[in-house]
Amino acid sequence: MTERDDLEKMLKRLKKDFQRNVQPVLKKHSYFISKGERTRLKKAKAIRRMRRKERQYSRAA
Repeated sequence: MTERDDLEKMLKRLKKDFQRNVQPVLKKHSYFISKGERTRLKKAKAIRRMRRKERQYSRAA
């Protein structure tokens, strides 16, 4: 392995880390969301997550 290959791997890892950890935070703070709206969004997301899990379990059974 050359230094260039190592550098490319490190750059790829950095990009992936940015997309997973930094980008969502930047998106979340790009505009103001009131506390009540945040609560409604969280609740809706939890409901979607539960329904998705229910569908997965019903398909597996």
